[in-house]
Amino acid sequence: MLKIDFWNIVFTVINLLVLYLAMKKFLIGPITGIMEKRKELIESQLAHAAETEQAALQLKSDYEKDLGNAKEESVRIVDKARSDAKAEYDRIVKDADAKASDIIAKANKTVEMQKQKTLQEMENEITGLALAAAAKIMNDKQDNDTALYNKFLAKAGDANDTAGN
Repeated sequence: MLKIDFWNIVFTVINLLVLYLAMKKFLIGPITGIMEKRKELIESQLAHAAETEQAALQLKSDYEKDLGNAKEESVRIVDKARSDAKAEYDRIVKDADAKASDIIAKANKTVEMQKQKTLQEMENEITGLALAAAAKIMNDKQDNDTALYNKFLAKAGDANDTAGN
């Protein structure tokens, strides 16, 4: 049978206290420490995961911003290339117009010089023809004059010959 007395209760309480202290020291303390370490590890991993997620979101934001900037840059480059091409086209057309104007001016100058040369040649030819005509007229006149002179001499000689006889 079971006896309940004072000393038996005191020793049972002391045994329970010693058992509790021993368990607390050797079992509950280390388990609580392991649980605290595990809790800290989980919290640090969650914090690291949150930081990594923030970094990933930041990288995604940077990537999207860079992608937008790249699109803007490509549009700017294409626009610049178009404006450069237009400027080059305008410069080439302007140069071609200038060269064409120079060629036309030179051609007009050459035509004018040829016209002046032709007019000069025509004047020289007309002068030559006029001189030739004048010379011919003079020659004819001189031949005429000589013929008239000879006729006069013949008549005068005939008149002198008949008067003196």
